[in-house]
Amino acid sequence: MRQRWPVLFLWLLVAAAPGADVWQATPPAVRTAAAPPATLQRIADLVGGDDPAAAKAAVDTALASYPSDAALHNLAGVVSARQDAYAAAEVHFKTAIRLAPQSAGPYENLGRLYQERSGVDDEARAKALTTYRQLLRVDPHNVEGLYQAAFLLALEGQFAESRELVGRLPDDVRARPQALAVLAADLAGLSDRAAAAEVVSRLAAHPDLSAEDVTSVLPALDRASDDRAAQALFEALDGRGLATPQLLHRLGRIHATHGRFVEANAVLDRAARGEPSVPILLDLARMNDKLGKRQRALGYLAHARALDPDNATTHFLFGVICVKLNLGAEAYDALTKAVALEPDNALANYALGAVSIHRHDPSEAIPHFKKYVQLVPDDPRGKFALGAARFYSNLFEEARQDLMQATHAPETAAGAHYLLARIARQTNDLDRARRELDEALRANPDYADAWAELGLVRLRMRRYAEAEQSLERALAIDAENYTATLNLATLYARTKDPRQKDLKRRLNVLQEKRADTAQDFLRIIEVVP
Repeated sequence: MRQRWPVLFLWLLVAAAPGADVWQATPPAVRTAAAPPATLQRIADLVGGDDPAAAKAAVDTALASYPSDAALHNLAGVVSARQDAYAAAEVHFKTAIRLAPQSAGPYENLGRLYQERSGVDDEARAKALTTYRQLLRVDPHNVEGLYQAAFLLALEGQFAESRELVGRLPDDVRARPQALAVLAADLAGLSDRAAAAEVVSRLAAHPDLSAEDVTSVLPALDRASDDRAAQALFEALDGRGLATPQLLHRLGRIHATHGRFVEANAVLDRAARGEPSVPILLDLARMNDKLGKRQRALGYLAHARALDPDNATTHFLFGVICVKLNLGAEAYDALTKAVALEPDNALANYALGAVSIHRHDPSEAIPHFKKYVQLVPDDPRGKFALGAARFYSNLFEEARQDLMQATHAPETAAGAHYLLARIARQTNDLDRARRELDEALRANPDYADAWAELGLVRLRMRRYAEAEQSLERALAIDAENYTATLNLATLYARTKDPRQKDLKRRLNVLQEKRADTAQDFLRIIEVVP
C-alpha cells in the first residue's frame, strides 16, 4: 500500500483517468479540453518505462495542447515526482484535483508525495493527512484513503480515530499485515491490552508478515504507554528470522527499560553482529556497565569511537565508565573530548568537573560546574557541585554561598551541610561545624562521612568518648571509610589507646586501596549517563 509510483498504478490511472470523468461530465462546448485516451495511454507507457526525459517531453507537449486536462496533470505530477521535482509534482496534483475533484487518483498521488517528503518536510505528514481526509469526503469507501489516513493518525497518536478508520476497511484488506500492524498500534495506544494481544497474535502468524509492516508503525508504538504489544511484535519477527538490527535494537531497549539487562544484552549483541552501528554499541556499553562488565563496555565504546570519532556521547560514556574503573587520566581525556565536541552538553560538563575536582588543581572544575549551572539552573546539584569545587580550591567564602543554596534541596542538603561543617572546622568555628553536621545527619542518618567529620570535631573539642562513638558509627556504616579510620587513629594516638597499633596497620591497607580511586568523587557527585 505504500509503494512508490508503481507501474500497475499508472495503468489504473489511465483506465480511470480524471480526464475520462471530465469528458463524461463536461458540456460539449468544452470537451475539446480533454486529451484523447490514446495520448494518455502513450504517455502512461512512457512514464512506466525507463526514459524519464521522454516521458516529461511527451507530457509537457500534451499539456501545451490540453492545459485543462486533469489526467495529464496527474501524469505530469507522477513524472515530476519520479524526477524528485517535488514542487512541480505538488502543483500538478493539486491542479488535477481542482479540475476533477471527484476523481480519487490525484488525491492518492498527492498524499503519497507528501508522505515521501515527511523525512525532510515537517509539515508534509499533516498535509498528507489533510489530503486523505479530503479524499474520504469525496469517496468515503476509498481503501487507499482509509488505510493511509488511519496509518498517519496512528503515527500522530490519534489512536481512536485511526482505529475507527481501520474498522471501515473491507474485511480482506483489514486482515492484511499492514492494516493489522496499524490496528495493533492503535489498541496498544488505547491501552486495550487484551485486544492488542489478540491482533498481535494474528499478525505474528500471518504468512505475509514482513519487517517493514512493523517498522512503519514504530512512531505509533513509541507513543503507546504500554510496550508489551511492541515487544510481542518484535519477538514475533525475531522468531521467524525477520527482525532487522533496528528492531532487535528496539527489543533490547524494551528489556533494558524493565531492568532485564541480561536479556537486553543478549538481544543487543545479536543486533550488533548484524549491524554494528554507534547507537547499538552505546546501548551495549550501557548494558555491560549495568552488569558490571565495565572492561567489555569500554570495548564496545572503543568500537563506537572508531566508527564515529566525533560522537560526544561515546566519549562521555567512555569517561564515566573509566571513572568507575579508577582510570582517572583516561576519564579526564575522554570527558575533555566530549566537552570539546559539545560545549553546551550539561552532563559532559558536570562529569568533567567531577573528574577535575580530584586532579592536581581542583579549581579546574569550577568553569565546568559554572557551565552546568548556566545550562540547568534549576538543578540544585549544580550549585552543590560548584560549591564543592570551590571548597576543594580553598575558596571558602564563595563555596559557602553556593552550599547555603544547596541546603534547601533534599537531594543536596546532607552533602551541603557536610561541606559547610568542614569550612567551619577549618576556620576553627567548631560549634557551627557541629550544628552543620547535626543538619547533615538529620537529612541523612547513614551519612558515614558526616559521622567521621563529627568525630573529628568532637576530638578537637576534647570530647573523646563522644568522638569515638561518632567514628565507630561511621565505620559501622562503611567499614572501609578512610576518613573515619584516620580520625579514629588520631583519637587513639591522642588518648594513647593500645588499639592504635592495629588500627595503624588497617589504615595503611586502606591508604593503598584509596590510591588513584574515585570513591570520594562518587560519594560527593553522582553522574548518571
